[in-house]
Amino acid sequence: MFTKTRKQVSKPMLGRMLLRKGLISTTELQAALVAQNESGKKLGEVLVEKQIVSSDKVNQALTEQNIRLGEILVDADLISPEQLDQALGEQDLKNKKLGELLLEKKLVTSEQLEMTLRKQYWLKNGFWLIS
Repeated sequence: MFTKTRKQVSKPMLGRMLLRKGLISTTELQAALVAQNESGKKLGEVLVEKQIVSSDKVNQALTEQNIRLGEILVDADLISPEQLDQALGEQDLKNKKLGELLLEKKLVTSEQLEMTLRKQYWLKNGFWLIS
């Protein structure tokens, strides 16, 4: 069984996310990466300073990198914030994945969980979803 950690193992790169969303071009990304390497600044800072992307778009992409399953389920009104808090508390005690606990408690169906996990994957990898 996997050990639960709060840190994300791998995040999609910001530049790749913005590129996939069509917010920057390959040429702009390459130029920004060179500037980042020279300055030591974060890529998002460089992109905003060069006025390639707005700070709002960078912040949105950074937020999507860290979107959690529970947040998506609450936003979709599949579970309540209280149910999420309770399940997260149990998750620490039982050392189980959040989805497993929600299924056991019959708070979501396997179909709802699968669709939500897919949505999480696509969002984290910089793709827009049409609801």
